[in-house]
Amino acid sequence: MKVGVVADKPTPPWSVRQIILALEEFGIDTLYVRPSSIASVIGNGQSIVFTNTLKPVNLDAIVLRDLGVATTIEMFLRRVDLFKHMELEGIPVINPVESFITARDKYMSLCLLSKAGIPVPKTVVLEDFYAATRVVETFSKAVIKPLIGSLGLGVLKIEDPDLAYTIGKTLAQIKQPIYVQEYVEKPNRDIRVLVIGNEIVAAYYRIQTTPGSWKTNISQGAIAQPIEKLDEELKEYSFKILDVLRLYYAGIDFGESKNGYVVFEVNAAPQWRGIQKVTGINPAKSLAKFVIQLVKR
Repeated sequence: MKVGVVADKPTPPWSVRQIILALEEFGIDTLYVRPSSIASVIGNGQSIVFTNTLKPVNLDAIVLRDLGVATTIEMFLRRVDLFKHMELEGIPVINPVESFITARDKYMSLCLLSKAGIPVPKTVVLEDFYAATRVVETFSKAVIKPLIGSLGLGVLKIEDPDLAYTIGKTLAQIKQPIYVQEYVEKPNRDIRVLVIGNEIVAAYYRIQTTPGSWKTNISQGAIAQPIEKLDEELKEYSFKILDVLRLYYAGIDFGESKNGYVVFEVNAAPQWRGIQKVTGINPAKSLAKFVIQLVKR
């Protein structure tokens, strides 16, 4: 069995290295794959080949961690279609590329979750920065986020409609949509649940201890505190979210609001350095086991 692990960096990122090491512990041959190093061939009996050798890609599965930065819609579609092509050739992609994209897209993922009855913060997605100002006035406290992003970067909490106007106008000028979410009052923490298949691999609070800081991403200075016994409601939500978004695994961020749990976002390529450091749990091993079982089915 041979498994490719995909990202688009010159050297494998930390999480990719962890997955490769875990697979190799189980005796699986591995290959670090960059989307830019693969070509698609249609119509002559070959399908997916390596760009430098034009030899076929013989992989039993792909773990998709990162599509890379595509500067044009054409390049983005090429990379998405590449992994759809692999799926058509019978190579399992984990997570499936369409599900991977849906989870990255905060708009569509929250839309699907809300439609399925899973609680999410009230959110408005628009292009009119004048209207965005009125939305912030209505919310009183709001968060403006990039439609696609990670690590808490570019996320702003605002209460001033004038600031909303400035941010919204700037986004409009660079042809970006405006994603405004009602700020959820909560303890100075959120809950990350890491679920793989039918297993909750880890659950932990991400606690922000820095005075004046409200973001709870580990990359923004929050600390991880394991949850020994996860609420049954959160377990049910976690498995339902995987089903709704058609994911094999995910990191799901929950908030504790006055009205109960809400889902902030779902990460189809979650990081786990913080919880691994605190608990010694290595989620890469659980993911490796899942991949092997999936291929053997």
